Amino acid sequence: MKNLTIVVLAVLLGAAIISGYVFYGKYGDVKDALEYSNRQLSVLNEKVAQLNEERAELYDQIQKNAQQLEKLENANLRISQIEDAIKVKDQALSRLDEKAHQMEEELKEAKEIQEAIRKELSQRDDRIARLKEQLKEEQSLGKAEIEELRSTYNSLMSELKRQVKDKEMTIREFEEMLTITFVDRVLFDFGKGTITSEGRKVLAKVGEVLRNAPGMKIRVVGHTDNVPIRREYRYRFPSNWELSSARAAAVVRYFQKESGLDPQSLEAAGRSFYEPVASNETEAGRAQNRRVEVIIAPMMGKQ
Repeated sequence: MKNLTIVVLAVLLGAAIISGYVFYGKYGDVKDALEYSNRQLSVLNEKVAQLNEERAELYDQIQKNAQQLEKLENANLRISQIEDAIKVKDQALSRLDEKAHQMEEELKEAKEIQEAIRKELSQRDDRIARLKEQLKEEQSLGKAEIEELRSTYNSLMSELKRQVKDKEMTIREFEEMLTITFVDRVLFDFGKGTITSEGRKVLAKVGEVLRNAPGMKIRVVGHTDNVPIRREYRYRFPSNWELSSARAAAVVRYFQKESGLDPQSLEAAGRSFYEPVASNETEAGRAQNRRVEVIIAPMMGKQ
């Protein structure tokens, strides 16, 4: 802008000088030419002053524009910061939405669990009510019936104790329950689930006594030691679970078919090697663990 002003002044000054010379040559009056030049110079000075004022105004406008530009840049920066903050808040809201959805799912699951528990409690209350009714029925038995059942139980215990004298068979009494325990070799060959001929003779004696004692629940449980089944027997008994269950089932089947016991009073179970009565670290202990238990108890109430 400054260079433009100087150029304009130079052009105007040159024009004035040239005009002065022309004027002087035409009229030959130096004084008039000088006065004319002064007037022209005065006009030029006024124009220069006007240009300076315009220049100052332009400078002020430039300053204002620069300030406005700075404000605009600051505003843009602030907008960018706000947009970043909005993004962060949006991400936080998104996470909150996901958390809220997860909590809704958990609440739904909790309600389902609560409903399941409510139903289970309702069923339990029903079972308790039925058991109370059953207990009332059992308590309603006459004293004579109870004494008769107890007499039958005592006779059963005495007869079994008389029949079972072998040291490899034991009888254990607990309240009104009897448990006859046979070591496995009394009833079965090693690793097999078929009752031996000697075992059938022993079970025949037990079955005869049980047949004369109605109203008893008979549960047969097979047990083994912790030695894995031999390879040659695994085609039939993959593990001790199958062997213990098969032996218990064989005894129950004998009682039903050969002794004529009511199958509704019979129950078979296999426990593998998970209920030892001795240590499996010794042969003597393992021999005690390989056993069959016949558990006899009064069958009270409705079945």
